[in-house]
Amino acid sequence: MRILLPLLFLFIVPLNIYDMSLDYSELMADCVAISDEKMGEWYENARNIKISKFGGVRWSYEDLELLSKIIEAEAGMNWLDEHIRMCVGEVVLNRVDSPEFPNTIHEVIYQEGQYHHAELGILHEVVPTEKSINTALRLLNGERVINDKRVVFQSNYILGEIHEAIYDELLGFTYLCYSNNPDLY
Repeated sequence: MRILLPLLFLFIVPLNIYDMSLDYSELMADCVAISDEKMGEWYENARNIKISKFGGVRWSYEDLELLSKIIEAEAGMNWLDEHIRMCVGEVVLNRVDSPEFPNTIHEVIYQEGQYHHAELGILHEVVPTEKSINTALRLLNGERVINDKRVVFQSNYILGEIHEAIYDELLGFTYLCYSNNPDLY
């Protein structure tokens, strides 16, 4: 019984208490950096209570973790600028909002044939850097660089009408392309 009460307290507190002075999304980001899923989810619960009372954009610890990892896997090279990281993450979020793709970050990333690290079953091994975590956090909180929800492809080859082509001397071109079904948008 002595063990159960502290554990019970740990799970009840976020359901009833939040601290107005804390930025729970930043605390969740810190948890992604050290792979502390339990505390990340605890902060997520406290953040959701705060959002329920005062408004804000809802997203989960898992959303932040997965988006950080896919940004790292796709554009985490230290010489790449922030713009490409933002574009990679924004394409994922555009797909979540698209009628052509699944409705969650998890489903979009793990959709068959879409993201190499997920397809190989090694995305869980990716350790996102602070840059990738901060990029994911900015995106989940609403910041955008593409600003066109029709851009749903990011690839090293052309998958449709090109929105933007980004060139890197080592990686070559990355193409950001529009959906092939513009009538859906």
